[in-house]
Amino acid sequence: MNLATLDNLAVNHRCWLQRCSTLAKVLFAAAVLTFLLTTMSLPFIAGLAALLLVIALSNRLPLAVLLPLALIPMIFAGIFAFSIRDWAVGLTVIGRAGTAALIAAEVFMTTVPVHLLGVISAPMPEIFGELIYFTYRSLFLLAGSLDNTLKAVRLRRGKEKFSFARVRATAQVYGMTLVRAWDMAGRQYDLLRLRGLGQGLKISRDWHLRSSDLILLAAILLIGMGWYFV
Repeated sequence: MNLATLDNLAVNHRCWLQRCSTLAKVLFAAAVLTFLLTTMSLPFIAGLAALLLVIALSNRLPLAVLLPLALIPMIFAGIFAFSIRDWAVGLTVIGRAGTAALIAAEVFMTTVPVHLLGVISAPMPEIFGELIYFTYRSLFLLAGSLDNTLKAVRLRRGKEKFSFARVRATAQVYGMTLVRAWDMAGRQYDLLRLRGLGQGLKISRDWHLRSSDLILLAAILLIGMGWYFV
């Protein structure tokens, strides 16, 4: 999973799902998960997954990025399903895992992070929303620093085979990353204190629905009818 690719799609990809409000997308995802977890019908789960794929194709979301995000939880669910010894229940578990991952990935890939984090942190004070946003952005800085340091270590040591010296060097790199994360956390706390603990950056909490949200509301009704009759 490339977090930078997902973030770039969420901000720069233009599609009809991105024009929908964050509230509508969160409600749509919650409805999908509710219907998904309250059914044992394999045809309904397959139809729901097909509908989500149609939504992804209509929004021109890259399947090379989307499908691996759905396949990874299906693999882990398959390990659990193998121990159940009931193929119907096992397929249901695998289908639920893949479909839940699909809807989560689609919402994340089409929603600007500052808007999505604003809704997720709604039950908390705004300062916690700002902390979550700073933590999310710090992941990119830490990932870039870690990648550059590992490249430097590989270039310095060449094609060295497994050795305790190599393990020690790698452990030092990850230790340095932890120290860097601690240092960044302290700087971010100082930044928030200078801003007045919530008086600076404001996360976006938009509770207004838009006309484009009618598509998602209609999809919820369609899925609800399928859940009831199938």
